Amino acid sequence: MIKLWSVFIISALAIIIAGTKLSKYGDVIAIKTGLGQALVGSILIAGATSLPEVVTSATASLINSPDIAIGNVYGSNTFNLMILAAVDLLHGTSPFLLNVRSKHILSALLGILLSAIGVLSILSGSFLNHNFDILGIGMGSIFILITYIIGARLIYRYERKNQVAEEEEEIDGDMSLKEAIIKFMLVAVIIIVAGIKLSQSGDQIAALTGLERTFVGSILVAAATSLPEVVASFGAIKINAYDMAVGNVLGSNIFNMVIILVADLFYRQGPVLANVSLNHTVTALIGLILSSVVVIGLFYRSKKTFFNIGWDSFANIFIYLIGAYLLFNLGINF
Repeated sequence: MIKLWSVFIISALAIIIAGTKLSKYGDVIAIKTGLGQALVGSILIAGATSLPEVVTSATASLINSPDIAIGNVYGSNTFNLMILAAVDLLHGTSPFLLNVRSKHILSALLGILLSAIGVLSILSGSFLNHNFDILGIGMGSIFILITYIIGARLIYRYERKNQVAEEEEEIDGDMSLKEAIIKFMLVAVIIIVAGIKLSQSGDQIAALTGLERTFVGSILVAAATSLPEVVASFGAIKINAYDMAVGNVLGSNIFNMVIILVADLFYRQGPVLANVSLNHTVTALIGLILSSVVVIGLFYRSKKTFFNIGWDSFANIFIYLIGAYLLFNLGINF
């Protein structure tokens, strides 16, 4: 058990370090190619910091642990939303969401829609005798991909239409585009190896401790694979790039839902969403509630605080802790 936990922790640390570098090099690539800061947080950095979730969920599917694969996706989404509440603690005396643009509502709503499609697929797979799939890939995964493509295009067009002048972040020294791409690929390999080890050790920890795989995937593995988002978001806050921090979190939540299709491709026992525990609907619903609170915070823009953080952040911390407690009890009573 000590060896398993050691592998788990070392893999998590490797993901933290590599994830930080991945975000930095991704930022350089975005600026050097002319994409600019407007799309860095929500598309490139979000996709880069979500790489650990991709590898971990794909590996979990390969070793026939669909609950860890899907738990990682939904658990990462809920944990990511907690990041916004955490940065509120360090940001200052005014509510954090009061300092970001309302344009992020579109990304948050797209994340809610994608998550709801996944929940519907899990429920239909559990209660219907027939699984709808194409070559073993569930229709839910396909609908998620189609919705993601349409939504990403809408976000891109909205960003371009409503683009405002903003200062570009200072990039690391005189790093060339070629150097950034090479370093990006190297740290990506590190994340792939660490993600595989993280998924395997997490599955074995679940088996030896008796904890249900839904809980392990949704809490332990999800928190570990979300560490790059934590580092990237706190780094953005340090340079007062509030919109990049929010774009990173909400963009990662959108990208994470496409990982379900990746998990489906690697899972050969049928549609992955039709073969997981109903407990994932609890994690997903918690994420839907947290996302809804963020949307309300972005829309209403209240100036009131509670212990120097926004009421939306306090509500999300409270809801997340209740959800984690509920998942833990579902796991030990499984």
